Amino acid sequence: MIITLGYIKSVDKNLGLKADVNISLPELKGERIEVKNVNSLHNIKSAIEYEESRQKKPGELPQAKETRMYDEAKQVTRKMREKEAEQDYKFISDPDLPMIILEDSRIEKIKKALPETPQEKLQKLIKKYSIGEKYAEVLSKKLEIAEFFEKIIDKVKPKLAVPWVTVELLRVLNYNKTSLDSPDIDIKPEHFIELLKLLQQKKITEEQAKKTLNKFIPKSFSPEKDFKGNERITNIKEIEQIAEKIIKEHKKAVEDFKKGEKSALNFLLGQIMKESKGRADSRIARDILEKRLEF
Repeated sequence: MIITLGYIKSVDKNLGLKADVNISLPELKGERIEVKNVNSLHNIKSAIEYEESRQKKPGELPQAKETRMYDEAKQVTRKMREKEAEQDYKFISDPDLPMIILEDSRIEKIKKALPETPQEKLQKLIKKYSIGEKYAEVLSKKLEIAEFFEKIIDKVKPKLAVPWVTVELLRVLNYNKTSLDSPDIDIKPEHFIELLKLLQQKKITEEQAKKTLNKFIPKSFSPEKDFKGNERITNIKEIEQIAEKIIKEHKKAVEDFKKGEKSALNFLLGQIMKESKGRADSRIARDILEKRLEF
């Protein structure tokens, strides 16, 4: 429920939040425990999980109602005091309150206005875009990632868009310890689409695309302008010239390859990519190397 509230944006996770969390295990006949002033959705979840685990341990099941605090640093709860009896709270009965009756039409209108739950989003991604369940689960896990994907999928083929969102985009975000909905991050879908189209049209290499995506943190930009003058090299003669230079400069690697060391070919290919600043088409470069080294 907590994760779903954040997912459907009923709670803004960037705003301050404090909640009193009540946990009990009635099936074990345990008393209610109240954890006071828990300050985030993540900590609410952690407090519930910790308390459930703690109360199940032998000798820990509460026999009296307690008030506890949450230690965020250690992700545990600590006892503050035993709760007072209800009469000690000096509750005052409410005055007469009018009955609130919700019409069925209003309830239906509210239901239709509710955002998709994670489960609904998962099924939609699988059915609408014919995405495998494994990738769909990654996309639907975070609403901002799913929404980002839905903004680009009509412009880019799913076969290309899926791995670049579920693997490469998340790689960059995780490396920088941030998220797509962070106020400090501004990655525009149109820039991401532009990058994938350059890759799809083979104007840039996959290595170039990854390096550009790395630079999208904290703010994306038009990759087409960034690649002007640094387009992918597909001209065979141009790559042949680079390959000849590398072969002459790395005679030992050439001899190693001829002795049966296949890793030497990857080394030489890496040198071609380095010489071309990642612009050479790696498939063409590999074919050229293999032909040259056969003689």
